[in-house]
Amino acid sequence: MRPRRDKQKSEQVRENEEMYRRASTRILILGAGYSGLTLALQLGRELKALNNIRVMVIDRNNDLLFTPLLWTVANGRANPNNVVIPIRDFQKGRQFFVRHAEIEQIDLDQKEVRTSQGSLPYDILVIALGSRTAVPDLPGLRQHALPFHTPADALQLRNHLIDAIESAHYATDPAERQEWLTFVVGGAGDTGAELAAIVHDYLLTGLFRAYPWLADAPVRVVMVGRAERILPMSDPRTSHLVYRALKREGIEVLTGRSITGVEGRAVLTSSGTIPARTLFWAAGITAPEVVCHLPVPHARNGAVLVDDHLRIPEYQDVYVIGDCAWAYDSITKAPVPPTAQAARQQGAYVGKVLARECTNQPALPYRYTPLGHLALLGHETGVAQVGSLTFGGLPAWILWHLVYLLRNPSWTRRIRLVADWLLSGFLGPETGQLRLETELSQHMSAPEPMANRKPGRES
Repeated sequence: MRPRRDKQKSEQVRENEEMYRRASTRILILGAGYSGLTLALQLGRELKALNNIRVMVIDRNNDLLFTPLLWTVANGRANPNNVVIPIRDFQKGRQFFVRHAEIEQIDLDQKEVRTSQGSLPYDILVIALGSRTAVPDLPGLRQHALPFHTPADALQLRNHLIDAIESAHYATDPAERQEWLTFVVGGAGDTGAELAAIVHDYLLTGLFRAYPWLADAPVRVVMVGRAERILPMSDPRTSHLVYRALKREGIEVLTGRSITGVEGRAVLTSSGTIPARTLFWAAGITAPEVVCHLPVPHARNGAVLVDDHLRIPEYQDVYVIGDCAWAYDSITKAPVPPTAQAARQQGAYVGKVLARECTNQPALPYRYTPLGHLALLGHETGVAQVGSLTFGGLPAWILWHLVYLLRNPSWTRRIRLVADWLLSGFLGPETGQLRLETELSQHMSAPEPMANRKPGRES
């Protein structure tokens, strides 16, 4: 039965591609993240009555990563399988095709995209390829820093924390022990602040059950940011509330400073050296390499500069949305932050624009509508900003879980996540290591946390 099913699947793929190629209007979406998938679903609704239009989505992954929930994987309170949703689950009953392939080159002049599975032409192209962790060329950074961008990174973070605590337990030299117990987070934006809080929370509330001596250990979590305040793109009230929450937990916040290099036993900053064996890197994002190579104007982080309709000015049939687009609000002219809510709004907007374009109707310029801000800052604490109301603590923590649970489009994943959270609440978070061969990124390798480990007594 299996060969027959595989043959039917292969024939269906070829039939879908042939239907796409023969269509009078071919819309090609690169990337099935928040913006790309929202766009595909929007087009499925808007263009359902038009039979001469075909939509193809290409992504190298076959699942959607629900990024905000990575924190609950890192602190051992959720199964990594429950923060990803198969893309084909969204395709059922929809008017778009999905192709699993690596995007190798985008030829804007020939109107063709080359992939690992062959080339595809297009009439309208939408680039929604997201972002990757920005890693500047600093001494030792690529060899020693740990990123936080994927489920594999979340598991690697947890594994590394356990390795570091084990190494501190066996260290006989006080200076070496302190190095293992010091954790530096590079970056003081949204990701950096939440990462510092999650690391601190997992060490002192998660691993405490397995390592009771941590209660009296000199654990340090240090967050280093180049801007003069944390969360520089957020409302100052939210930034201040997050700052107070981090300080209340004992997290050291160093602003107005930059990391200049990393050594095996220290993190170098513009104001001094921090003896530490761990650096988590969360200082910015950059566009994917295939986007950076496009012959169009780019922002400093490689994102493509787009007009008021999220199009490339030189190529009016090419839209760029999500993290790889450098967009401005058409009224305020303020830059749009690279967040999940902005990506979803851009996907929905371009879907409506294309629907109006296909029916010869004019489209309004893009407007960004900020819906608020949520931050998870450990177990039973968080920060929320909704309209003019800003609050923290347990209410913000509850709101964070409710919002992201309801935003998860899969009922199956919602049920599993609730089960994960309830079990971790009663039994405590996961404190075991899950070793996987991970591809953290093309420019970054995992550090060796157990290096220089000294033998000692068993716990």
